[in-house]
Amino acid sequence: MTKLTNGYEPAYDFTVDMAYGKAGEAELVEFFDAVQGAQIEVKSDRYRNGRMAVETQQNPSGRGWQDSGINVTTAQWWAYRFAPGAFTLVSVPRLKKYLRLNRDVLQKRDFAAGSENPSKGFVLMPEQVQELMTDDWYDQ
Repeated sequence: MTKLTNGYEPAYDFTVDMAYGKAGEAELVEFFDAVQGAQIEVKSDRYRNGRMAVETQQNPSGRGWQDSGINVTTAQWWAYRFAPGAFTLVSVPRLKKYLRLNRDVLQKRDFAAGSENPSKGFVLMPEQVQELMTDDWYDQ
């Protein structure tokens, strides 16, 4: 039997699987209750390449670099639109923890260089987005 990375060994026990599914449903209801009326920061993948850009600073009109994006958001949730009808939603504390623990290995990028409002931030590759969403190291 194949053991998955999270330690789960599929035994196909209906009772265990049903309880797991019910716990997931309860968590989703709790999630919808939590986001109802909460602030959600929404970003979009313009290029549909599976990468997630996370802005950290901007330099409006050349007045000097200042914190922006994830560094100043008051939102509780960070939504990223990968394509029409395809979103990832992650808590801001989880995303910040991921960035903090991985800042030395993440790709740093300038965005809109040469524009009136250039910015800087991180670009998460698809496998990094998956790690952010699935690794229990980032659970709060």
